[in-house]
Amino acid sequence: AGTIGLELAASATQRRCKVTVIELAATVMGRNAPPPVQRYLLQRHQQAGVRILLNNAIEHVVDGEKVELTLQSGETLQADVVIYGIGISANEQLAREANLDTANGIVIDEACRTCDPAIFAGGDVAITRLDNGALHRCESWENANNQAQIAAAAMLGLPLPLLPPPWFWSDQYSDNLQFIGDMRGDDWLCRGNPETQKAIWFNLQNGVLIGAVTLNQGREIRPIRKWIQSGKTFDAKLLIDENIALKSL
Repeated sequence: AGTIGLELAASATQRRCKVTVIELAATVMGRNAPPPVQRYLLQRHQQAGVRILLNNAIEHVVDGEKVELTLQSGETLQADVVIYGIGISANEQLAREANLDTANGIVIDEACRTCDPAIFAGGDVAITRLDNGALHRCESWENANNQAQIAAAAMLGLPLPLLPPPWFWSDQYSDNLQFIGDMRGDDWLCRGNPETQKAIWFNLQNGVLIGAVTLNQGREIRPIRKWIQSGKTFDAKLLIDENIALKSL
């Protein structure tokens, strides 16, 4: 259950549909949300009446007046509509024919250059090899726009524009969640109380802010973006103290 799957579940529930989400993984939004946000979203959907079956998958489907599903767990479900949300598979065919490096995407460097210095790629079909050798893909319209500018600058031999921290948002029920920066890591700080549907989760690495998720606090994204870009350091206790205005830090 990724971003689109959960958004769809929320919209269908708000239209008074009875929704069951079947997820192969042990959590929701496991690829692009930190653990505390995963837990919040799981609880939010369950409280709204969505049945979420984790560590499970569809093994068999029989179409008829009702669609009958048999799950790995052995449970049988009946549904009026079944929607598959199974992610993306990058179309690498042209890249492979051009003998470019691929790994469920066209492998590029931070200048959007492939292993052939005359060929560039960007957007969801591209996957970036970082300095540490890890591969990373950011699937968002903003990233595609930014990589187009980077590729153009590299082609022209111009200084590469500074790549802003990755950012995307999701609207589920009455919640607006905005994700910015690095979502990896398990040690997240929380400012506010998610139970009031108003909070910010921060990802600090040796005191440096590298990522954040806002829950119905979208106005704070602009300063957070600047802090991540500048590598600003914080005292964790001050950062989560609601008696201290963020703009004063």
